Amino acid sequence: MNKWTPVLIAMTALLLMSGDAYAQEAAVSAKGNLGPGLAMGLAVLGGALGQGMAAKGMYESVSRNPAAAGALNTPFILGLAFIESLCLFALVVAFGING
Repeated sequence: MNKWTPVLIAMTALLLMSGDAYAQEAAVSAKGNLGPGLAMGLAVLGGALGQGMAAKGMYESVSRNPAAAGALNTPFILGLAFIESLCLFALVVAFGING
């Protein structure tokens, strides 16, 4: 947990200061951007963990049976596409939350 503490502090600071980056939208407060930012952050975190676990499983299975690599390649790529589509749906929801 110690190596993630500076990252979490920096992410929180950037989320709270994101309203200042949009100078033309001065009426938007930093707290208004917190919900979509957290939604996207959690969605991307979950997607990255899911893709990492899928890749780990694929590489382990191919290393045990290299002859099965051709049969496993298509479902692996399809699974990664489904995981990535969930992150894109979260982006659409985050834009919907932000208005």
